Amino acid sequence: MRTKLSTTAVTLAAAAAFGGPFAGTAGAAPSNPQAADASLRRQADRIMNLTYQEFARTRHVAPFDWTTDGCSVPAGLTRFSKVFRPACVQHDFGYRNYGSAHKLKLSPTRKTKNWIDGRFRTEMKRLCDATYKSSPQHENCLKAKDTYYFAVNNFGDRAFF
Repeated sequence: MRTKLSTTAVTLAAAAAFGGPFAGTAGAAPSNPQAADASLRRQADRIMNLTYQEFARTRHVAPFDWTTDGCSVPAGLTRFSKVFRPACVQHDFGYRNYGSAHKLKLSPTRKTKNWIDGRFRTEMKRLCDATYKSSPQHENCLKAKDTYYFAVNNFGDRAFF
């Protein structure tokens, strides 16, 4: 059975906060496409480097793809899909904006995919730490985090490339 793996999404007043060429210029063609691409990449990098809490407060701005399918979960780990949802949404943002399987294709490289997957692992750990205070629940969450990470890192190529 093939499970569709999630990536992740949310936003800040990215264009306004980051002062990129797309702030308040929806649909306007940049005068220097190469500089605009670099600026767009910097904006996406800033968004991807936010914590899951900051990412969740981020306003969705164009031209980024903010769609998400939440957390698609490996069998037996459904109880963590709600806990990990904020990290899954951010991971979706990464795949949908950097990967070659989508419109912007900001950096469809193995290095970028590994970075996005690593951000996913980091934010899932933050969620485990914030959600579970007791040792057995926390340990189970961390094990689930490792399984989710293993799945996207080893089987997420089709969704990214």
